Amino acid sequence: MKRVVILLLVLLPLAWGLRWAGQAFQVVAGYSAKQLCSGVFVSGFAPDFVVENDIHLSMGILGPLLSQLELNVDRERRQIDAAFLGQSAHAVARQGPGCVLNPLTPVAAPPPAGGARWLGPMVGLTESTEAALDPVLDAAFQEPEEGQRRTLAVLVMRGNKLVAQRYADGVYEMTPLQGWSMNKSLMSTWVGMQVKAGKLDLETPIAPLLDQAAPELARRIDPALNLGHLLHMESGLDFEETYFPGDDATRMLYRSPAMWTAAPGNGQRHAPGRQFSYSSGDTNLASWVWQQSLGQPYPDWLKESFTRRLGLAGMVSERDASGTQVGSSYTYMAARDWAIVGLFWLKAWQNGSELLPDNWMREAATPRPSAVDGNYGRGFWLNAQGKDFPNLPRNMFYASGHNGQYVVMFPDEDVVVVRLGLSSGYVASGITPLLEGVLEKLPALALIEDVQPSGQ
Repeated sequence: MKRVVILLLVLLPLAWGLRWAGQAFQVVAGYSAKQLCSGVFVSGFAPDFVVENDIHLSMGILGPLLSQLELNVDRERRQIDAAFLGQSAHAVARQGPGCVLNPLTPVAAPPPAGGARWLGPMVGLTESTEAALDPVLDAAFQEPEEGQRRTLAVLVMRGNKLVAQRYADGVYEMTPLQGWSMNKSLMSTWVGMQVKAGKLDLETPIAPLLDQAAPELARRIDPALNLGHLLHMESGLDFEETYFPGDDATRMLYRSPAMWTAAPGNGQRHAPGRQFSYSSGDTNLASWVWQQSLGQPYPDWLKESFTRRLGLAGMVSERDASGTQVGSSYTYMAARDWAIVGLFWLKAWQNGSELLPDNWMREAATPRPSAVDGNYGRGFWLNAQGKDFPNLPRNMFYASGHNGQYVVMFPDEDVVVVRLGLSSGYVASGITPLLEGVLEKLPALALIEDVQPSGQ
């Protein structure tokens, strides 16, 4: 018996370690396949650029083991295959919604080669080059000694005027760039548009909707959970926003064919509405609810109701293998389009919008009582208490994403700043000096007539 106990003490940690390693290797393969697919077939980057500046950046913790990552780019089939220490993944580029990781059904015929399909030129935007901002942009693209900043694009708008823009080598005005968690701010907006249309309500309960599609999930959640709780990140669902192998977020993004099921599948930890907990799982469940309200494929709705109404050149919002838009992470737009969306958010905060309910953006940029730091509203980050940006206005609000993605709105100054990049998690993106520098230079900029953008 003693030998059995000793054997178990040896084998159980070994089994746990092997299981953890398998999950970690699945994440490496899944992340690499997905990011390389979108980088090549959506953004139009060369494979080596994506591998060096995205995959190796994110997987640097692997050290020498990174040499075991195998990647294959099949341009004819528009597919990426990735393998790492016995685990594999593949991502396929589909026309319209970009890339899908590990699709459940094979793609019968690949779409024509090329990047994103653009709808046409942007409208209602005038341009200028303000030399006063050159030193600020110089600093934003300068690499710090301690590591890689990898700024890809910076744009500054004042009123309806693009007063500054700069791009890294290999990035162009129409290069679609990933927003990561800025998709959460978009999802809040898209839900608001359906609320305006009478198709959704923030009080919409989630359990009855789930009961029709996945009864086992409906039984795991609090009947009081509603759509507003999901957008405010106060669902109380037992979902951890950490990114270690086997954790909720990595399991959802790189191992789950239906990402919207991840958070409700874990059940409740707290009662809804009481505690703020940033959760990509909440947003992906909200994305599924939003999609049920559309009555048409979501790419068609986005094209008709959002991109054309705002005068955007185009947008690629990718889905998971179940067909649900990954509302937490996967929308790509040109930096200029991200700026136009920021202008829409700014003007909706200032004057309202015909696309959104009354006061929607004001409420979205108001701290929730559950967020004790006053830094989150309804899909937007806030500076109400000045903890993250003590030298910037308290009423600024912004969309933010992994690797240093930002669309920042300054209502009183009538300014939007866009910063996109592939910044290391260990190196500051430089967003604070960028924003402070822009506001410092405002008195030197010419006065600009305020012209309303499309969609107001």
